[in-house]
Amino acid sequence: MIILKHSFLIDIKLFLLTLLKKNWLDKKGYYYHLSTLKEYQKINFNELIKNIHDELKKCVFIKNLKGDYTVFLSNYGAFGSFNKPNIVYANLQRKPEEISLTIIHEIIHLMLEKDDSFKRLNHEEKEKMVEKRFKELTQVND
Repeated sequence: MIILKHSFLIDIKLFLLTLLKKNWLDKKGYYYHLSTLKEYQKINFNELIKNIHDELKKCVFIKNLKGDYTVFLSNYGAFGSFNKPNIVYANLQRKPEEISLTIIHEIIHLMLEKDDSFKRLNHEEKEKMVEKRFKELTQVND
C-alpha cells in the first residue's frame, strides 16, 4: 500500500537537505525546487493526493506491490528521493501523472537497494538499472 502525506517538518528537512546538496544536484544536472511561501499556500493537498492515487492505480506494478510505502509530498527538493526501508519523497511541482512516475521510480530504488550487488554500483549505474526495471514494471492499464 502507498500512503501519501504532507508534513511541514518534512518540508523543512527537504529544504535544508537541498541547500546542503545543491552543488551535487547542480553537478549531476538534477532538478530541484526551493519555492516561496506564496506558492505553498496555493496547494490543495487533498485534491493532489486523490489525483496521484488515481494515477498510481493505473499501474499494474503498484496494484501488485507488497509492503507499505510512505510518500511525503513536498514543495522542496529534487523530483524524488528515498530513505530505507520504505520512505519516498516526491516534489509536487508537476502534474499528478509525473509525480506518480517519480514515486514508482523511487520505490524501485528501495526494492533494488536490498540487493548487495546493487549497493556496489555507482550512482549512474544504479539509475540505469532502476530505469531498466521501471520500463519492465510500469505497464499501464487505461
